[in-house]
Amino acid sequence: MNKKERSERTQNRTDATFSGRSMVEMLGVLAIIGVLSVGAISGYSKAMMKYKLNKQREQISQIMMSLIEYRSIFTSVGHRESIVPILIKLNALPQEMIKPNVSTAIYDNLSSNITIFRTDSDRVYFVYSMNNVSDDNHTICRNILESFKEYSDVLYALGVNSDTEEGMNQQSWYYGDSVSDNYKKIHQLDISTMNSVCEKCDSNWCGIVAIVDSD
Repeated sequence: MNKKERSERTQNRTDATFSGRSMVEMLGVLAIIGVLSVGAISGYSKAMMKYKLNKQREQISQIMMSLIEYRSIFTSVGHRESIVPILIKLNALPQEMIKPNVSTAIYDNLSSNITIFRTDSDRVYFVYSMNNVSDDNHTICRNILESFKEYSDVLYALGVNSDTEEGMNQQSWYYGDSVSDNYKKIHQLDISTMNSVCEKCDSNWCGIVAIVDSD
């Protein structure tokens, strides 16, 4: 083997080594990109959910402030009659919650159906219906409870109803500051209790009822 042949063979081996190394490096880079992409998607999803939950709390706050401000007007509404049309006329609801041709219900940014009506006791019922079965329902339920907890001084009661697969209806009720201390109180709701109450919402129909006191 002459010098030229040896040189060519050595160069071929070197090229092969670099080629193999480049392939391994490329696979490594692709793996890193894949991991980063999964992390980015997960981070984006969490950020979007946090934004939606914050928006939901803003919507609840606006509606509660409207119910408090116009509470005296609702005495003219019949038993179990929706007061959503009145709130719409008063421009007292977030516009994004109002659907065309739907006058008795509104919808929050997480697609929960909301009905608001008066009873013969002059109390106003604010009812959230979480109709979609979702792994996020537990988090949404807790967010709603945390939102209403801030209004324990004007709420008569706050409850969570859930239907089990066996057809059983389970209810958990907590009461406002003006109600006797013999009852479980809204302002005493903690994260552990809310998690326990809301965990059933991930796999079953769930409804949350906030009752605004008449006083």
